[in-house]
Amino acid sequence: MLTSTGVTTTGGDDNGEAVDCHRFILDRVARIADDSGFKAYLVGGPVRDRLLGVPTTDLDITVVGDATAVATRLAADVTGHLTLHQRFGTATVTTGSSTIDLVTARRETYPSPGVLPDVQPGDIQDDLARRDFTINAMAMALPALGEELVDPHGGRTDLDSGVIRVLHPDSFRDDPTRMLRAMRYAARFGFTVEPDTARMLSEGLNARALATLSADRLRHELERMLQEPNPAASLRLADASGVLPAIHPALTASHLPELVGDRATPLTWLAVLAWPLSADEGAALGARLNTPSDWTRVITDTARTRAVAPALGTNGGDALEPSDVCTLLDGLAPDALRGAIMMAGAAAADRISRYLNEWWSVAPRLRGNDLLALGVPAGPVVGEALRELRKARLDGVTHSVQDEENLARRWAQDSDKISC
Repeated sequence: MLTSTGVTTTGGDDNGEAVDCHRFILDRVARIADDSGFKAYLVGGPVRDRLLGVPTTDLDITVVGDATAVATRLAADVTGHLTLHQRFGTATVTTGSSTIDLVTARRETYPSPGVLPDVQPGDIQDDLARRDFTINAMAMALPALGEELVDPHGGRTDLDSGVIRVLHPDSFRDDPTRMLRAMRYAARFGFTVEPDTARMLSEGLNARALATLSADRLRHELERMLQEPNPAASLRLADASGVLPAIHPALTASHLPELVGDRATPLTWLAVLAWPLSADEGAALGARLNTPSDWTRVITDTARTRAVAPALGTNGGDALEPSDVCTLLDGLAPDALRGAIMMAGAAAADRISRYLNEWWSVAPRLRGNDLLALGVPAGPVVGEALRELRKARLDGVTHSVQDEENLARRWAQDSDKISC
């Protein structure tokens, strides 16, 4: 909830509310900056999207002055959460569904390829010169948006022409993450990479520029690609340009489906991307990207799912009971299984889908205490009995509590042999 000077908005799904919220925030930033003797600009992606007529959730603001001071006052005004990053003179304010990133105008120099830059205070021209592509190197002065477009690198022309162009020849050398970003923007907007930029990207790949990146920075850029509305388009461009195999030689996009469904998460797309990888290749990819536990599990379980997929298919799976499918799939990461639905054959995909939608959550109606009360001896036999009761329910052997009790009494009479 955003409340200040009589203005209240949730910044919800309605685009009109979001626009009103942004307008209010930008007006507050302009007033705070002016009171402090600073100049504030809307910059980068929000300017690009505004010119394209594309809705935007987040706001990027450059302050010629002290962005952290402006952010501190803004957070108080909008009852937002404030995060400061003193090294770069940046701050983030979150309120409702909006994120406002504020940076102090700066110039950057890169002491060596792939590392974070050294920064010094600068003006708006300096700040735009450090950007990745011309279409992201434009600014609009606050509060009179649109009346003063600061465009020193021809971003508006490239935007109208549908072109991705770097600002200078050392762009990919300084920050190789821009290679992945070029693919992402080109795919998102249906743009083409300008020929000289494509040549520089190829030269950077040949010089192994991506190898200079830390694992975390590289993974973060790949994650942003997986978060795109259509990651397959970005990944295909990354494959064709050589970016994807430069991350790991076994990575390819040739097998990717066009879409993975409305509910696909970035981790589902990771599973689809990792589908062809062997267990060893997946482990090597995880090491290169320093993957967190959820990524590691999806990559590992994707290889395991691919290994059992033939047993779920038409030839091997016709005789499978639901409990057999559960034996094969229990414990595997759901995102790995959702990815497998897109990559495995139709019969295997159907059984995996039924497992996720119907079978994995099936449990016996009786609990451990119920079994003890029916005479099943305490100890490991109880756990085995519960597993057998689950199998019986999955396979339609039991249909009621009474059925399960009858089985339990039978097992209690012969505790040495637990059997359906």
